[in-house]
Amino acid sequence: MEYEIQPIVDKYMESKSEAVISDNEIVDLRKKVQSRAGLQAFNSIYFAKVKQEGVTERLHQLVTLILDFQTLNNNRIVRNKYRKSYILYLCAEYYMNSEEVTKFAIESLHDPSLYVRNNALRVLRNTGEVDNLIKAYQRISQGQMYFNDKVIVDYMDSFRGDMQELNKALARNLITFSPKIQRDIIEHFTNCHISKYANEILSLIETSRDMEIIIAGIRYFGVVHKQEAYSFIVHQFKSENYEIRAVCARAIGLYPCEKTIELLHEYIKDTNWFVRYNCAFTLFQLEEENIFHKDSSIGKVLSEEDMFARDIMIYTLYSKGLINSDNDQVTLASFQIENGGKGGEERWV
Repeated sequence: MEYEIQPIVDKYMESKSEAVISDNEIVDLRKKVQSRAGLQAFNSIYFAKVKQEGVTERLHQLVTLILDFQTLNNNRIVRNKYRKSYILYLCAEYYMNSEEVTKFAIESLHDPSLYVRNNALRVLRNTGEVDNLIKAYQRISQGQMYFNDKVIVDYMDSFRGDMQELNKALARNLITFSPKIQRDIIEHFTNCHISKYANEILSLIETSRDMEIIIAGIRYFGVVHKQEAYSFIVHQFKSENYEIRAVCARAIGLYPCEKTIELLHEYIKDTNWFVRYNCAFTLFQLEEENIFHKDSSIGKVLSEEDMFARDIMIYTLYSKGLINSDNDQVTLASFQIENGGKGGEERWV
């Protein structure tokens, strides 16, 4: 079947107008893809073309001429158990965006099968229609079906339509979505460094009690600078949740000032390892140019009596390749930290 279909596809792809292909050839091709073997053959040829040249406008025109939703829906290319998922998969691969396809995909977002739901969301992403994706997130917000956050965010990041219009619609509808979708939208804005809607995100996290929304928002303001968010980050350092304190310790590096250094010095003594490490990492970033000065913030940490603060700073410097370890001696440039033997305390020289 591939041998029969390939010449017609090649002829169409090489020509610049449909006039080169006769109506009979198009009708013949349309009949062939209605059979199981014919659709399998065309799929093989199509995917090979996409791999070589991507989804060109010409290739998409050919798909539009010979395939529609009903052709896929009526074809028994796979067993019934997998049909719905596979039909949606092909609709996504062929970038179909008819009303029938969109309706089918939206309804499939509540299907018990995770594969069906993910492929349905992929179809709506590939239509390139902002309204379709917004409807999808509204359906997901209202339903109880599981969707992986990474899948949702990836599909936002790789939307096939006008990204600016999508971002505008996401920001406009932000408060209407479920906390899960809100978190994913914030992560999408973070990934794409979208600063235009920082006010909406700050307003959301200031009033939210959802820990994951707060964490996502702090991460966002660790990538997108907004001075008004600084006081929120400072306040969240007092959180009883170590994850919030840890993300604050990273994000605050985008706001260098004396208050920031003071906070990092305070929380590098935190009871939680991740908070201490993030404080040390941020101090390293802020003091990288002055790292070899004894009066630097790093030098002050290494002079601390707090053993855990010193250890995490040494570990950070070691992980950056700035410390050489040789038996019981650790050297940083002209500075030296010596161990007093077994059970002895380290001494900053």
